Amino acid sequence: MRRCKILALAAAAVFCMGALTACEKSNKSIIRRYSKCADVKDYTGVEYVPASREITQEDIDGAIESFCNNNAETIEDKTSSIADGDKVNISYVEKVDGADYNTNEDYTLTVGEDALGTGFDDNLIGVLPGTSKTITISYPDDYADEGVAGKDAVYEVTVNYISVTNIPEYTDELVKKATNEEYTTTDDYTKYLTDDLQSKKNDSADEADRTSVLKAIIDKTVYEKYPENEAQDYVESILNNIQSASTNYGIDMQTYLMYFYGYTTEPDFLEFLTTTVEAVMKEKIVVCDIADKENIIPTDDEIKKCKAEMMEKNQVEDEAEFDKYYTSSDIFFYATEEKVLDYLMNSAVQVESTEAASTEDTSEAVSE
Repeated sequence: MRRCKILALAAAAVFCMGALTACEKSNKSIIRRYSKCADVKDYTGVEYVPASREITQEDIDGAIESFCNNNAETIEDKTSSIADGDKVNISYVEKVDGADYNTNEDYTLTVGEDALGTGFDDNLIGVLPGTSKTITISYPDDYADEGVAGKDAVYEVTVNYISVTNIPEYTDELVKKATNEEYTTTDDYTKYLTDDLQSKKNDSADEADRTSVLKAIIDKTVYEKYPENEAQDYVESILNNIQSASTNYGIDMQTYLMYFYGYTTEPDFLEFLTTTVEAVMKEKIVVCDIADKENIIPTDDEIKKCKAEMMEKNQVEDEAEFDKYYTSSDIFFYATEEKVLDYLMNSAVQVESTEAASTEDTSEAVSE
C-alpha cells in the first residue's frame, strides 16, 4: 500500500471530502465529485521504467551492522579518565550571579560538543569519575538563553561515569542469544536478513512502479477545475492547525515553520503548501475519474482491509486515535486508489530506461 500522504502536512487537518456512508450510492457520489473535474484519457498501456529490485552486499553488510548495533551493551565505566569524544554522565548545579540557576542530577554529554557552553568540556578531559570540579564559563551577549547572556556561570560538577557502548561481533553465539535460538548460526541469520531485505526491496519497487504509472497519467491530464473551493479550504485548514500548534508550543508561526518544515517565511511555505495541495487534488481527480469510467468501487471488506493496513503503516494500534487523523472518506479514497492502481498495472508496459539504453549503445560503439 502506498504510504498515506494526504494528511501528512497537518495531522489534525480535515480533508473536506464530505461524510461517507456505507451505501454504494454515496461512494459513487464521492468519486463523481472529483471525476467531473477532468477527462482522463489514454490510461491503459502506460509505459514505465521498472524500479530496481537488486540488493547489494553493502545492503546485507549494513543489515548485519544494524543487528549488532541493536544488540550493543552499555556499561558505566568508573575507572578510566575522560577523553575527547567520550559520553560522560554528570551531575551539576549552575550558579549565575551567585544564585542557583539550573540543576541536573543525570546529564549526559559528549565531550567536545560543548553542549553546556564553549570551553566547558575541555575542563573534563583527564578527570576520573567520582571527581567533583568547579567550571566557570562565559556566555556571549547574543546567547539564546537571555537569562545568562553576557554573564559568567559557575558549574559545580560531579562526574558520575563514562558511558561506554560495546558493540558485539557477529557470531553464532550472538545470533542464538538475540533471536532466542530461533536462528543458531550467522549463515542462517544472514539468509533471513537477505530474504527480508529482498522482500522490502520488492515492496519498495512495486510502490515506485505504481507511482510512476500514476504520475505519468497525472502529468498528461488536463484539469478543468478543482471541486468547489476544496483546495483553498484545505490550505486554510492546515494553516489554522499550524497556527494552533505554534501557539501550544509557545512560539510564533514563523519559528514553527522553520523548525518543523524548514521554511523561513510564511509566503514561501504557503507557496509550497498550495503546490502540494494541488498535487493531491490532481491525484484524487485522476483516480476518481478512472474509477468512475471503469466502475471501480471497493467493497466494505476492502475498505476495512485498507484501514487496517494504513494503521499498520502508520504504527497506530488504537483505532480511535487513528480516526482523529483519517476520516472514513480518506480511507475510502485510499482503498479506491489501490484498486485503480491494480487495474492500471495490469496493462502497464515495462520499458528500458533511455539513459541505460544510451549508455549501452555508447559502450558498444567504443568496443567496436
